[in-house]
Parts: sequence; structure tokens; C-alpha cells
Amino acid sequence: MKHYYEAYEDRYKQVHAQTNKAWSGESHSPTIETLLKKYGVCSNSSILEVGCGEGQNAIYLLKEGYNVEASDISPEAIRWCKQNAKKCGVDASKFFVMDVLSNNLNKKYDFIYSVAVIHMLVEQLDRDNFFKFFYEHLKENGKGIIITMGDGVQTYKTNPNDAFKLATRNFEGKNIEIATTSCRMVTKEEFVNEIERAGLKVLNLELDESIQGFNICMVAEVALK
Repeated sequence: MKHYYEAYEDRYKQVHAQTNKAWSGESHSPTIETLLKKYGVCSNSSILEVGCGEGQNAIYLLKEGYNVEASDISPEAIRWCKQNAKKCGVDASKFFVMDVLSNNLNKKYDFIYSVAVIHMLVEQLDRDNFFKFFYEHLKENGKGIIITMGDGVQTYKTNPNDAFKLATRNFEGKNIEIATTSCRMVTKEEFVNEIERAGLKVLNLELDESIQGFNICMVAEVALK
């Protein structure tokens, strides 16, 4: 039985088959590169993206010479990433399928980032395991960036039982049938508490309106306690 948060596998397949375009657009999020530079992450540093989706951020950073690996739970998303990586002349082997809620890697990283993934996790245990992955895979002096949809004030939570149900959505002027996905927005205080429960500390937390595909997001800069 599939987990509710795997609905994006269906959505990616449906969007790609019906449009042959990326669901999340072509642009990367400049916030990531800004924070890489802020923390002195260089081309020799080890970087991991958790939940890379269609690879816009990772491919951009690979083109800029960063040492990035990128994971996603969706095989279709990773297929798309590898296809575009080859077109862009970067290493397609840097992309791999993984569920970070139930799997670990036998290595630690200087920098781990995740853009608009945590809000797709509704159940608290799943969210806790997400933050635990950061804790277990950051080097002692490593830094992490966790970006979630929301303004830190409004809260919202979908029913995970509704995942996978087909819904009509407008995509670039065309109505297409795609899978419903889950969403949970939390307050700033809840977000900080979740992060700290995992053994991480919040170095900085700001609102960001530049994240591709979202009106506003919270950006947490984290490290080990």
C-alpha cells in the first residue's frame, strides 16, 4: 500500500504524460545559492537535496560546479531529473530514488537542503522522521536549509485519505486531471519546535516570497545542537 505522500509520483506521471512539461516550472530558487554562499559552502563541500522533485535546483547548482546529490521518493521525478541532467551536460548519476522517512545513507553532508517538501507531510511521525534525517546526516559543523510553505501564522491540514484522488487543475491554460496531494502548514512556533525536537537548532528563520511556485514560505537555517 502506498503512503499518502507518494501521491506526487502519480501527479508527475500525469503531468508529464499530458503536457511533457515540468509541473514545478523551469526556474530554480535563488535562496539556496544565496545561503550556500552565506555559509561558505564551496565546490568541494558535500551537498544533498532532499525531495528534489524535477531537479531545477540541483541541476542549476551542478551547472555552477557544486558537488550536489539529489533524492526524491518519486521514480518518475528522478527519471525526469536524469533526462534533463543529460540535456544540461551534468552528471545524471547524482540523482537517486529514496524515501528519507524510512531509509538512511551511510554518509554525512556539509549541507542539506529541502525546498517545499515538509509541508507535504501531514502525519506528525512522518514530519519527525523528516527532521531526524537531517539530524542523522549532517556533519558536526554542517548546515541545513528547510523551506516550508506558509507564513508562520496560518495553519492548514488536509486529510491524508484524500491523497491520490483525481482533481482537475489548470496548467498553463489547459485543464488536466492530476492526483490530489497532501499539505500541512504550521505556525512559526510549531515549525521551530519540530526542528528542535529532532536535535537541531534554528540559526535563522525568515519569510521568503521568491520560492518558485509559492506565494510565501518559511526558510529555516539549521545546524546540530
